Amino acid sequence: MTLNTKKSLSIRMIITHYGKKISALLRPVQNAPVRPPRASSCRAFVYRGTVLKLALLFLLLFPQTGLFTGSEAVAESAFNSKENAVNEPDEKKADFLLGEPKGFFGLHTGMFFPQADSDVFDMITRQLTLEKSDFRAWDFGLDFGAGLHEKIDLIFHFDYSDTSENSEFKDFVDEQGLPITQKTSFMQTSITMGIKYALKSPGRRLGEYAWLPARIVPFVEGGIGTLYYDFEQQGDFVDSETLEIFYAELNSTDWTEVVYLGGGTDIYLKRNTYLTLDLRYSWASEGLGRDFIGFDDIDLSGLRITAGIYWHF
Repeated sequence: MTLNTKKSLSIRMIITHYGKKISALLRPVQNAPVRPPRASSCRAFVYRGTVLKLALLFLLLFPQTGLFTGSEAVAESAFNSKENAVNEPDEKKADFLLGEPKGFFGLHTGMFFPQADSDVFDMITRQLTLEKSDFRAWDFGLDFGAGLHEKIDLIFHFDYSDTSENSEFKDFVDEQGLPITQKTSFMQTSITMGIKYALKSPGRRLGEYAWLPARIVPFVEGGIGTLYYDFEQQGDFVDSETLEIFYAELNSTDWTEVVYLGGGTDIYLKRNTYLTLDLRYSWASEGLGRDFIGFDDIDLSGLRITAGIYWHF
């Protein structure tokens, strides 16, 4: 049974109940002496009795039905239901924030794919059992930023990557026929500052305080910074002229400038938490130290693909 059917039956029962009571009150008392009325008096009595019945019935039913007292609530409920029907997809899929975020902080991890396009990498991959793909490394970092405009953020990246690989000479062995082994390490740490531009509005304001974040916001970014690298080889080597085997620790470290461009996507999770997928390519190179005399600048360029959790505040 529907709600409207229940209300209709309830109103009928009330009308029947109070109608009988009113009729009993207005019915003449039996056995009382009655003077035969005139025709006009009868008509007036019937008219007044009918009006009185309807008036009393209205007063009795008025608080029960709530036809007028509930009309504003019903209208408001209907309006809210229509409004909710329009906003239902956004409101069900996203939480509200108290105001537009002014900044963010996050941690990320991913992979660094170095370009390794310089003669020092060519030499060691030609002579040793190494490939350029061996210098790929896990990347760890943190980011923070501040909003400059609705779609523009000032962003700072800190990234760290480090890899070490064991190797041996491809064409030489020692006097006992054993491999001539060494270890090569390659580390990079960069600090950059850039501009992040959202390709769509990151959210919309609802009222004076509420902020509804967009679910997915793609972005592009670019910036500059500084990079520190450490390239090291440790182990046994072969002199190319005398074929003598010798032990050495070769190292080159320095700071240099770096430029990057990239893009990604911010994915809203809940509350003020986002998942950010980021892809950045950086360009950098720097001269090698005195342990690597005769080599060109080492190539420090590469691609970073990361994912991170960010908190907007």
